[in-house]
Amino acid sequence: MTSKRRIYLTGALAGREFLRRTQSDLHVHQQYLPESLRWEMVFTTASQPPEFLAGFVDAIGAFVLMTLEGCDINPQTWEVLAAVER
Repeated sequence: MTSKRRIYLTGALAGREFLRRTQSDLHVHQQYLPESLRWEMVFTTASQPPEFLAGFVDAIGAFVLMTLEGCDINPQTWEVLAAVER
């Protein structure tokens, strides 16, 4: 595995972790801040290489697309690496 691929997959895992935290926050606080994804992208991915950002965005995108297709995805158990490698 190349280092760029490893960085990409690390970004995908960070995307899943963002989804996990967001889901937990929703259960606790019963509200969602629409700008939270933008904040995460600015503060977490800004200092990372472009491959990290690509993995992060692809993971979020895969989650959204699978959800729109009707899949019931739990971020706590979701196999994000399998989803982004399709």
